[in-house]
Amino acid sequence: MEAPPSLQLLKQRIRNNIIAYLEVAASAEEQREYERNVPIAQVPNEMINQWQDSVDADDFVWYGEPVFSAEENMALRNFHATWSHVADSTPNPMPYTVEALIGTPIWDHFMREAGSALEVFMKRGRFDGEVEEQF
Repeated sequence: MEAPPSLQLLKQRIRNNIIAYLEVAASAEEQREYERNVPIAQVPNEMINQWQDSVDADDFVWYGEPVFSAEENMALRNFHATWSHVADSTPNPMPYTVEALIGTPIWDHFMREAGSALEVFMKRGRFDGEVEEQF
């Protein structure tokens, strides 16, 4: 039986998941591609629900150095506030296709803020998912 990953390695993997999420969330074309490649996925719901898979808003301290810089932690907090507003402001139930949201003010705001957070994360980029980084 393989040993579980260290806390640092787990954080590195979660960091990479956050970056992957932000790449899709920031791009209408990436969202459309996701919808084409995974036709059973309801991309609007996925964009809302996947954030919760990687980010625990009750414990932003967990996303701390060295794996997450102070600037990245702030980007998480800022994007989370936008995500929360979008989650509360979009229709319930969510539209089945992302095309119904692309171009709306709320979704444009969501994508713009995801892009801002992504910019911060890409200053250091992805970390190795199998080996602990040396900081």
